[in-house]
Amino acid sequence: MLLDIHTLLVAVALATAFCAGARLLLWRMHLSLPGLGRWALGGVSAVITFILILSYGKFHWQPLLSLAQLFVFIGLLLSWDGFRRFLDKPPLKSFVFVGVTALGLIWLLVAQTHYSVGTKAVGNAFLIAILSLLIAGELFFSAKRSSPAVRVTGCIYAINAAVFLIRAVVAHESPDTVDPLNPNGVAAFVLLWLLCSIIAITLGMVLMTAERLQADLDHQANHDPLTGALNRRSCGVLYEQAMADARLHNLPLSVLMIDLDEFKKVNDHLGHDLGDKILCRFVAVAQKILREGDMFCRFGGEEFVAVLPNTSAQAALIVADRLRSAFETDSALIETERRHQSFAITTSIGIAELQADEAFESLLRRADNALYFAKDNGRNCCELAG
Repeated sequence: MLLDIHTLLVAVALATAFCAGARLLLWRMHLSLPGLGRWALGGVSAVITFILILSYGKFHWQPLLSLAQLFVFIGLLLSWDGFRRFLDKPPLKSFVFVGVTALGLIWLLVAQTHYSVGTKAVGNAFLIAILSLLIAGELFFSAKRSSPAVRVTGCIYAINAAVFLIRAVVAHESPDTVDPLNPNGVAAFVLLWLLCSIIAITLGMVLMTAERLQADLDHQANHDPLTGALNRRSCGVLYEQAMADARLHNLPLSVLMIDLDEFKKVNDHLGHDLGDKILCRFVAVAQKILREGDMFCRFGGEEFVAVLPNTSAQAALIVADRLRSAFETDSALIETERRHQSFAITTSIGIAELQADEAFESLLRRADNALYFAKDNGRNCCELAG
């Protein structure tokens, strides 16, 4: 099949320019997100690549093609670094950038000095395939690999690696067919693939950004901004689900109603900054004591609620006392500027177990009554609901 190679080059160059513009706009709109700036620079590098290839088509000066191939490596490196940053991984070390760029330059100088179309094409295709595989691996083995956009973008880079490995094999066997201006070779098919992949990768970047922004919004909607614990808004839905599961499988479920003792005095005499610090420390202690499947939320002010699935009242009492004791020990380490103000920063906890056909509001009310009983008994203790 004959394709007009120059028309394809112009089409790919225009698509690359529009995609680079989209990446720059994405970066400009979300400057706080890591990695987007590297994606934008990678897009600019791709635009420079195709400008150099178009210039080579007009002037047929070999160094232009060599420079274009160098910018391909730089663009892939920038994209790789951008994906690492976006996925909250450490950025690429400087020696990786310098090493790969130096390797590309040395290879281009050697290929330029002892010019061989086949050898040059094999080397370039192999380097592109390796970098594409590294990016694909970064995406496939990310902690966010469950994200559809991350998986799809990783697949595109994996396919890109396969395409260029095939191109390396073809270049080794038939060097003339890989010339970028040869309409009878594989160049036209590679350009078609590049047209599709550049658009798909940019779309993947946009979708990854949208998924991350949505995840951040969901987190803000469901979590307390100070402590990071679940907020009261999200409690109801999760707790109702836990109760439904407990009834379905005939398993026990218990609730802890928790209050920090004398917390108002801490705010009044030692300041709200220290009060906020104590709240955050308490949440950190609770997250260490509670299991992964337990639900823990800030119910309001210094009040917290924990729901313990598959836990009887007696087992919940043991957990509550561990939490109370751990926080008492931890809070003793909190330093204040006003040491002459002595406060016992402790917790009182009420425990209630779900009864047959009991509503969640009733369960909370019984746990709350047990909490007040704990406070009446001198605070810093745990009490079971009657």
